[in-house]
Amino acid sequence: MDKQLSNEEALFFLKRFHGHIGPYVVLGYRAGLIANRELGSDPFSKRAVTFTGFKTPISCFTDGVQLGSCCTLGKGNITVEDKGEARVIFTAKDDSRAVEIKLSDETVSRIARADTWELSDRLGREMLAEPEEGLFIIKIDDRVQSARV
Repeated sequence: MDKQLSNEEALFFLKRFHGHIGPYVVLGYRAGLIANRELGSDPFSKRAVTFTGFKTPISCFTDGVQLGSCCTLGKGNITVEDKGEARVIFTAKDDSRAVEIKLSDETVSRIARADTWELSDRLGREMLAEPEEGLFIIKIDDRVQSARV
C-alpha cells in the first residue's frame, strides 16, 4: 500500500478487516508500516514471521501486520509461529535486510491494564498516534540474525 492512510482511515480499515479496535491489531499495523518504511512498500518484496500463535488477544497483532505490511496469508509471504509473543521479523525477499519489531515492556504492561473492551479500544486508538520509539523495540539488519533462534 503506497498511500499513507490518515489515522481515521487506518482505524476504519482495521475495524472493517479485524472486527474491532484494540492495541494488538493497531500495533501490528504500525509494525507493518515500519517494515514498509525500512524494506519498501512492495508487498511482494518482503516476507514476515509473527510469533503470536493463534490465541486471542495477542494473535490480533498478526491481523494488523497483514494490513500494515500487505504480507498476507493469501500471498503466502507471512507465517505464524506459536510463541505467544507480539513480535515479528520481516525479511527482504533477497535476504539483504531484516527488521525485527517487538513490543516494549512498558507497552506490554499498558495492554495488560486495559481489561475491558472500552479500555482496549481507547488504548488502541491512542497507540495509533503515539511515537513508535515508546511502543516498540526495533532491530535492523544483522542485529536481527541472533534473534531468529
